[in-house]
Amino acid sequence: MRQASSRVANPQVSPYAGEDPRVVDTLRFVALTFAQLQEDRHFADYNLTKDISSIDALAQVKSAERVFHVWPSIRASQIAQEYLVSLVVKR
Repeated sequence: MRQASSRVANPQVSPYAGEDPRVVDTLRFVALTFAQLQEDRHFADYNLTKDISSIDALAQVKSAERVFHVWPSIRASQIAQEYLVSLVVKR
């Protein structure tokens, strides 16, 4: 899922030519945030060398809230639907 999100977030890999730039920007934000949150979760689950502060945890919750806030504006777009499929289907 992180790899799929990273591909979508990278304009070199996924240029989305001809798509609405606002939809593309929002999708990239969603994908980038998803990848970062997943990386942070893996760190919190498996790295016992550092405690996660409540400030960091709150920042991660706020990031997730922003994704849930913007997702409805793009969820019906073709590229958003393709992104969802890419999260569950190997490339």
